[in-house]
Amino acid sequence: MAVIKVQQVNKTYEQKGEVVQALTDINLTIEKGDIYGIIGLSGAGKSTLVRCLNYLEKPTTGQVLVDGVDLGSLSKKELRQKRKEIAMIFQHFHLLMQKNVLENVCFPLYLSGMKKEKARERARELLDMVGLLSKATSYPAQLSGGQKQRVAIARALACNPKILLCDEATSALDPQTTASILELLQGIHDRLGLTVVVITHQMSVVETICNKVAIVSEGRIVEDGMVDAIFSHPKSKEARELLQETHTKGISPKEECSIGA
Repeated sequence: MAVIKVQQVNKTYEQKGEVVQALTDINLTIEKGDIYGIIGLSGAGKSTLVRCLNYLEKPTTGQVLVDGVDLGSLSKKELRQKRKEIAMIFQHFHLLMQKNVLENVCFPLYLSGMKKEKARERARELLDMVGLLSKATSYPAQLSGGQKQRVAIARALACNPKILLCDEATSALDPQTTASILELLQGIHDRLGLTVVVITHQMSVVETICNKVAIVSEGRIVEDGMVDAIFSHPKSKEARELLQETHTKGISPKEECSIGA
């Protein structure tokens, strides 16, 4: 069953009087329960694509359907409600520095109208899930990068989403911490039955956690399919280059993510 279906999506921007084509004729189907990787080099258009999946970026043309609902057909109020099903985590965490860990996780629950004590109870459950209950009263400045990302993951899960979008969520982390975050995401996927979309430029991340992958280059999907098939028999020049870049490091993709773990 398709949870996300992208149909003929194009995205253009105007910069200094010129039209820039960020995405061209994107067609993508993400099934329920997938951990779907979207990979490409810097500037390929992958982050623009993921922001179209929850309409933080509105496509210029085309459709994005979530559970069969065309996001472009929704009112602003309906779209806000639908976005509660689509959580997102980022490379730079976006935590509230003046709030402690518990209050950071509570924040979206307060916005949804949940009472303080119930919100705190839910936040403690989530912090326990991500292994940070002992840090509930700490502040973001007191945490490591990996701990900050765990807080961001807990906060993203607060409103029980069906879909978790991860935009370069491990790019700022060292290999050992990356491995632990990927293990956490895999565990959350298995436990909660989420559909996960992983945006990355690292083939090692895709091989470690994803079952399917789309390779983006210059705003187009140049190859997509099962991860094992693409790793074994890459058809596109871009896939071969990404694989070659990983292997020239002298280690396999999975080893890259597990160094020091």
